[in-house]
Amino acid sequence: MGYKILITASGIGSRLGELTKNLNKALVKVAGKPALSYILESYPKNMEFVITVGYLAEQVKNFIKENYPDLNVVFAEVDKYDGPGTSMGYSMLQAQKFLQCPFIIHCCDTLIFDKIPSPLEGNWNAGTKGPSAASYTSFKILSDGSISKIADKGAADYDLLHIGFVGIKNYGLFWQSLDNLYKQNPNDSVLNDTRTINVMLDKGSKFRAVEFKTWLDIGNPIALKETEKYLFQHPELIEKS
Repeated sequence: MGYKILITASGIGSRLGELTKNLNKALVKVAGKPALSYILESYPKNMEFVITVGYLAEQVKNFIKENYPDLNVVFAEVDKYDGPGTSMGYSMLQAQKFLQCPFIIHCCDTLIFDKIPSPLEGNWNAGTKGPSAASYTSFKILSDGSISKIADKGAADYDLLHIGFVGIKNYGLFWQSLDNLYKQNPNDSVLNDTRTINVMLDKGSKFRAVEFKTWLDIGNPIALKETEKYLFQHPELIEKS
């Protein structure tokens, strides 16, 4: 393929409350099917995966071993996944050595069902239309089809909501930018992909905007309930993935 898929599954999933008290967030069932299954089955069987693991890591490893024994996967161990010094950015940095090539960032609370573009043709940032950015970061689409800087939650003027799904062609600049941000403030708990993308944009990189018509969020109990309702109304999507 020439590129890999990064799945972030190392966090404690605190926004899901009791659901993740004894279960890794990537294994929370969505309409009867583990979230991680939807993600893995969105890609060709010969795809290479890098999965960050920390909280209840053995659950994820055993799940892959038992259900996807032929999967081409590497686990990036994350030593800090709760408390000070933890962030999505820190977790991603633990996968850096396995991702010295173009790659896709696929957050484990993001379910998508549209065609997935390749990062080999250029950087891209996925988004979806929504009535409010109160709970999501967002961005505007420029005249050339690229994105503006990603705005913090609550922006009033935006075109698409950021959905935690990104294609990185310029991986060298991505890792350099993320590493510099981490060194500036190792205790920045909100260090993530969007902060890194904004640095890349400042340095002249472009990210093509990709709109996904069907995006389902499972990052909090309310969103999970809405997603399950939608999937039960569209059983073909459960079988598709």
